[in-house]
Amino acid sequence: MSNQVLTPSVSTAWPRARALEPTAAFWLAMYAASALGTNLGDFWADALSLGLAASFASLAVISAALIAADRRFGLRTEVWFWLAIVVFRAMATNVGDFLTDDVGIARPLSGVALGAATLAAGWMTIGSGSPRIDARYWLAMFFGGAFGTIAGDFVSHGVGLPLAAAGLAALLAVAVVASAALAPVALLGYWIVVLIERTAGTPAGDLFAEERGLGYGLPVAMAITGGVLVLALILRGRKVLVSAA
Repeated sequence: MSNQVLTPSVSTAWPRARALEPTAAFWLAMYAASALGTNLGDFWADALSLGLAASFASLAVISAALIAADRRFGLRTEVWFWLAIVVFRAMATNVGDFLTDDVGIARPLSGVALGAATLAAGWMTIGSGSPRIDARYWLAMFFGGAFGTIAGDFVSHGVGLPLAAAGLAALLAVAVVASAALAPVALLGYWIVVLIERTAGTPAGDLFAEERGLGYGLPVAMAITGGVLVLALILRGRKVLVSAA
């Protein structure tokens, strides 16, 4: 399966912007990165005793550095992109937890608002089938990550963590197949799948970490979800770690 980079953007603000082909391995990697980001966000805020504010600020700085590295080196390797996806998801996890736990906004209300914000920001991205990775892409991904935290928690608290993890993973698989078959060039389809995989990643990460799941704790959970991400990237192919020269 081809993993070639699609047509680069001509944007003067992001001259190296490019799109990544959304293959099945790509979505598996996104799903694993979402689960790992869920665990990392909780670990950063709780296990390191930083709290949500300090955790968010430090993860934002790290995310900015990784996005800058991807912007510079992205035509040669995807490694900075995937690191940014994980840390960005961790930062969005802190935002989702802050909105529901600290501010007290009901999950259905905040989830609907963030889902709409994701699709609105995604509609502004540029590309065909897969958006080019520029500032608009990262804005949509930020909203999507916060949505996934809130929506994933809402589902898991409603039906239980194991059922939520299994059901949302199955829904993601159906969405990936449907998007490829019915709307392979529609950006809307891409961002709908993002919303589903961000949501599915939350109970997937929590399943390994939390006592209401398997209870392995955050370090072990991060090792497991990180291992799945590495496996997905191996399946994805050479563009992840090797120069395109």
